[in-house]
Amino acid sequence: MKTLVPFIKKLPATRYPLYLLLVTCLLSLLSSCAAPKAYIDKTAMRQIIWPGPPERPRIQYLWSISHISTRVEGRKRGLIDFIIGDVSEDVTDPRTSNVLMRPYGIFYDSKEKLYITDPGAYRITVVDLKTSYVLNIFNAGKEELLSPVGIVADPGGRIYVSDSDLRKIFAFNEKGEYLFQFEGEFKRPTCMAIDNKNLRIYISDTLEHKIYIYSLEGKRSGSIGGPGSLQGEFNFPTHLFVDREGALYVTDAMNFRVQMFNSEGKSLGSIGILGDAQNNFDKPKGVAVDSEGNIYVVDSIKDTVKIFNSKGDFLMSLGTKGGNFGDFYLPSGIFIDQKNTIYVADTYNKRIQAFQFIGGE
Repeated sequence: MKTLVPFIKKLPATRYPLYLLLVTCLLSLLSSCAAPKAYIDKTAMRQIIWPGPPERPRIQYLWSISHISTRVEGRKRGLIDFIIGDVSEDVTDPRTSNVLMRPYGIFYDSKEKLYITDPGAYRITVVDLKTSYVLNIFNAGKEELLSPVGIVADPGGRIYVSDSDLRKIFAFNEKGEYLFQFEGEFKRPTCMAIDNKNLRIYISDTLEHKIYIYSLEGKRSGSIGGPGSLQGEFNFPTHLFVDREGALYVTDAMNFRVQMFNSEGKSLGSIGILGDAQNNFDKPKGVAVDSEGNIYVVDSIKDTVKIFNSKGDFLMSLGTKGGNFGDFYLPSGIFIDQKNTIYVADTYNKRIQAFQFIGGE
């Protein structure tokens, strides 16, 4: 601002207030645009429900996120970038894209932050839903992220990310600064779930057909499973979720089922088989549980979320194939928070969609 004072003094004195006002507004605009933000589209908020009339509605549509502004260190930016953000999604480096490219893993915490892995953009995107401000993470120390897939955060704000290509698990502080990596080797770490009650993290190693158990400090403390099709065994496990009671849910992808375990790793049974019926799975991915114990499973190839009660009985489906509000195109991750808000990574529609569970019986 001081550098503009000599210039302003050369202008007609009667125009000082107007020039100062214009400069102040410009600086304010530049300052606000310097901070990356997400656009939360609430156009159809609470206007779409499932199931439709005459049945009682159980779920309603809330909003979606697809556009974010990005800042990449080292990239030359012009005035237009500072005024309206990154304007082109057709970029050579996907890291500079101002849209989600291929959102996959998703997590939400009590601080109202939404954590998204985007392997299509080689980055992690954290959206503060209170302010819409965005934090993008591209590196873990000196290593560039290649295929970030799973993500969780602990109550202190520490962020944990699995990179399936690097075959590592990284920890960051809430500012996105790299802290450390987990001990031990992985063949292909994919998704993660955090058990805040017992202060541990579950990690699926898909090629090992195992679920590893870690402390929040990155120390391995045990594992569940091994290759096979019996209860407690896995055939390419992927997505994970821990419910309010500490039970673990595992998408046992090539056994076409979801398995459940108590906090001690004991099998609690499974739901699902391969097939085209409503209660069967074709390409199961994300799994999550609401406050009433209903189990939500993303059936990616069917472009829908299938919902079961705690006994494994099929209740209803959420969404169909398409690009409109509430539709899906090869969705993947899902997360349900303490308020029964349902977040779905609508991967090939390049967006996150949010829904509200509004009650069962």
